[in-house]
Amino acid sequence: MDLSTLPHSVLGLFSGSKLVLLFTIACLLAPPLYYLYRYRSSIKARVKEIEKSVSLVKVVRNKNASKEKNRVICMELDPTFVKENSTWSMMSLGQYLSQLEPAEQSGFNHLFLQKELEITMGKFLLKTLGDTYGAALLPILGAGSVAGSIAVLSNKISKFLAKCILPDDNEADAAFDPMSFDLSLMEVASFVNLYQKVITNPADGPSPLEYLSRGENASGPLAYDLGDEDYFPTTFDLSDFAKYVTMMEDRILEKEGQYDPYDRSFPSPTPINARLLPGLHLGKGDLKYTHTKREGIEHRLICVLLNKLSHNYYNLSQKGNLEDCFKVVCNEKQCLFPEELIQALVDCGHRVEVCPRVILTNFGMQICVKEDDGSFTYIPTAVLMRTGIERTSDGRPAYFAAPHGGMDINISGPLIGKGKRPAWLQFYVSIGGLCCFHPDEDQDAPWAAKTSLADIYSHDDSIRAIRMCAIVSVTFSRIATQFNLPFGGYGILGMCNDSATLIDFALRGQTNAYPLLSTGRYLNHIVSYLIKLMEELKAGCAELQPAVSDILCLIKSTSQLPSDLHISPATLIGTSSRYEASYNLNVFQSTADAKAILREMADTAKEYLE
Repeated sequence: MDLSTLPHSVLGLFSGSKLVLLFTIACLLAPPLYYLYRYRSSIKARVKEIEKSVSLVKVVRNKNASKEKNRVICMELDPTFVKENSTWSMMSLGQYLSQLEPAEQSGFNHLFLQKELEITMGKFLLKTLGDTYGAALLPILGAGSVAGSIAVLSNKISKFLAKCILPDDNEADAAFDPMSFDLSLMEVASFVNLYQKVITNPADGPSPLEYLSRGENASGPLAYDLGDEDYFPTTFDLSDFAKYVTMMEDRILEKEGQYDPYDRSFPSPTPINARLLPGLHLGKGDLKYTHTKREGIEHRLICVLLNKLSHNYYNLSQKGNLEDCFKVVCNEKQCLFPEELIQALVDCGHRVEVCPRVILTNFGMQICVKEDDGSFTYIPTAVLMRTGIERTSDGRPAYFAAPHGGMDINISGPLIGKGKRPAWLQFYVSIGGLCCFHPDEDQDAPWAAKTSLADIYSHDDSIRAIRMCAIVSVTFSRIATQFNLPFGGYGILGMCNDSATLIDFALRGQTNAYPLLSTGRYLNHIVSYLIKLMEELKAGCAELQPAVSDILCLIKSTSQLPSDLHISPATLIGTSSRYEASYNLNVFQSTADAKAILREMADTAKEYLE
C-alpha cells in the first residue's frame, strides 16, 4: 500500500509518538474487553440455561403410578364415606398429588418448580379466599394485608406441592394434612378481634340496619328493593309473588343477555395451571344445583319479605307507627312480622319445617380433575383448623373442617316450594355483612349433605324460632351499625353457627353445634342490646308481647351459651359430644381421627370428673 496517497491527518496517526500512545491504549483496554466478552458469553449461556430449566418445568399426571410411590397424606377421604358413595367419581387431594411427576427427569429444576407453583397458588388463593373469605380469614395469619398473608400461605403450599411431585424427595410421605391452617380456635378469635380494631367499614356505605330494611344486602340494578314504591310496594300481596319473580328474571335477562329458568348448572370450571397441575380445575365440574334458577329467585324473594318484616321490630322499637311498617298480605291476612307470614302460609296449605343444620364449607376452594374423556373426578376440600385439643399420649392434634351452620326453614306448598324439593331458606349471619334469612340452594353432592343438629321443631317452636330469628337479626344489625363493625359483625359477634345456636339453645336449653366462637366482649353487647330491645318493645302494642317473652329466653341462652375458645377438662365432655353431632358425616379421615381423640380425652375426663 502506498502511504503517500493517504491524507496528512491520517498519516499523522502513524507518527512515532502517536503510534506508541495508540498501542498503549490498546494494551490497557484488551483485558477488560476480553473479560467483558467472556462475561457477555457467560450471561448468554446462563440465560439459555434458565430458559431450558423453565421449559423443563412441566408436570404430567401418571394415573398408573404405584400406590406406594410418593403417597401423600392430604385431606384424605374417609374410606367408609367413599364406599357408601361408590357411584361418585372422587379422589382426595393427596391421591391426585401422588399421581404427579416431572415430564422430563433430566435437568429438572426444583427451585423453578417451587417458584412457579408459588405464583400459581398465590393467584389461586387470591381468586378464591381473597375474594370471598380472605378479607376475614387471611388476616388471622398476621396483621399484614391479605396479599401478604396469601404470599406466606402460597409459599408453604408450593414447597409441599414441589415435594409431592419430585419422586426423589420423601419428605412429603410423612406430611399430615399440610394444607390445614395451623391455628387453634382461640388464635382465630384473637386475630379476628384484632382485625376489628384496625379495620372498619367506610362510613358512607349502607349500614346493616339499612340493608335489613331493604330485605337483602344487595344494591345495584339486580337488587329487589330499588327504593321505588312503584316497583316494590310497602304492602306486598303474595298473590303477586309470581309477577315479581318474572320481573327479576326479565332484569337478569336484560343485564346478562341470557337466562334459562330451569337451568341448574354451575359456571364451567377453569384450569388452575395446565402445565404444572395437569387436569386440575377450579369449580364444581358438572355438578348441579339443588334447585333451578327460577326456584333460587323465588327463595330470594321470600327471604326479602321475611327480612323486611323482621325490620319492623326495629321500627316499632323506635316508636314507629304500625301504619308505616312494611306488610305482606297472604290469603287475605295482613302480616306484620315474619312469624305471622309463616303462619299464614301454613294456614293456606303449606308445610314448614324448621331445624338447625350444618354443612361442610370450603369457601370457594372447590376443585376437580377433568379426565381425558371430558368427565370430572371430584376432590372434596375443606378449610382445616385445630380444635385446640391434643391427645396427651402422643401430642396429636384434633382438627375440624370449617362448617357452615344456620337455622333451616324448608317450605313446600301451592305457592312457595312447589317444585321437586321444598324452598330452602336459612337464617345466619353472613360474611356478606348481614344477619338475616338467606336463600340456601347448594350443590347436589354427597359431601355437601346437611347434618341436622336437632329434631325438626314442633309447629309452636317453629313459629317461635322464626320470631327469634327476627329479633337476633335486629340485634346483630344494631350492634354492627353502632360499632361500625366490618362484615356486619361476622366473626366478631359470632360465626354463622353462633347466630342460629342462640335460638336453638333458647328453645331447647341445649345445643349440638360445634364450633361456637362468640367472644365474651361481644356476647356482653348482645345481651345488653337484647335487654334494650325488650325494654323498648314492652311499651308497645299487644302484638309485641310474644316478642318480649322470647327476648328474655334469648338473653338467658346468650348468657349460658358454651364456648369452644377456652377448652378445659371440665368442658371436654360436652365438646366431644357436640363435635360428634356436628360431624355425623365423616367426609375426611381427619374428622374420624379427631372424633377418636376427643372421645378418648372425654372418657378420661368422665372417669375423674363425674
